[in-house]
Amino acid sequence: MIPQERRKQILSLLSSHGYMTVEELAERIYVSVPTIRRDLAALAEEGSVRRVHGGASHVSREAFEWPFDLRDRVNLPEKRVIGSLAAKLAEDGDHIFIDSGSTCHFMVEALKPEIRLTALSNCVPTIQALSAFRNITIECPCGQYEPSHASVFGSEAADFIRTRYARYYFASATGMDLKTGVNVRTLMDMPVKKSMRERAEKMVLLMDHTKMGEANYYTAFAFSEIDILVTDCPLPQEIADRCARENIAVITPKSRNGF
Repeated sequence: MIPQERRKQILSLLSSHGYMTVEELAERIYVSVPTIRRDLAALAEEGSVRRVHGGASHVSREAFEWPFDLRDRVNLPEKRVIGSLAAKLAEDGDHIFIDSGSTCHFMVEALKPEIRLTALSNCVPTIQALSAFRNITIECPCGQYEPSHASVFGSEAADFIRTRYARYYFASATGMDLKTGVNVRTLMDMPVKKSMRERAEKMVLLMDHTKMGEANYYTAFAFSEIDILVTDCPLPQEIADRCARENIAVITPKSRNGF
């Protein structure tokens, strides 16, 4: 395994567990203790982990991510347009996953009042919005609650999701570009996002035009993992070409019949 991939695994494990010993990391990744120590030294130098005697702890990057209540108040016209388009995909009887993005919150508000669904989300404001619907069965995974994001994260939440299956996973992210794919600023919600994608038939990415071309530190998903992209404007040509090569259906306000 190349060092870059190994260090991504270390960051993912530390993000889920908070702290792990060198021996625990070596056992989980199937490499030697000296190798883990070298990786931790490199990650500590870049500021991604904090070395602690006998192990390391994850350095939270949530300071670089806006709290949910702020994200829920920016680019409102764009998010409402995207939410309205995405909501049309859901049909009676569907099982859906909804992640912690603010654009996904607007998708819930645009659902048909009478729709019958089973919906799972780790986002408390989204769960509250779902509770206004009489015919929606709501599930919330257990895990570590993060107040600034108003959401539940961690390995326990990811494990809970792995016991379910959905037709659609309505996802969001911080940015998208050709080199990093669908990217985010923090590892905090990666286990939940990965579990939702693994256990969903199709992934629907909700992303407004301001995030196109933006690259952030962590890659959440490759282009090949996206089935449908819902956005508010025509895509930049390079991203549009990539979506076409990956057979990603793109929904915009001007697309015919939604596609």
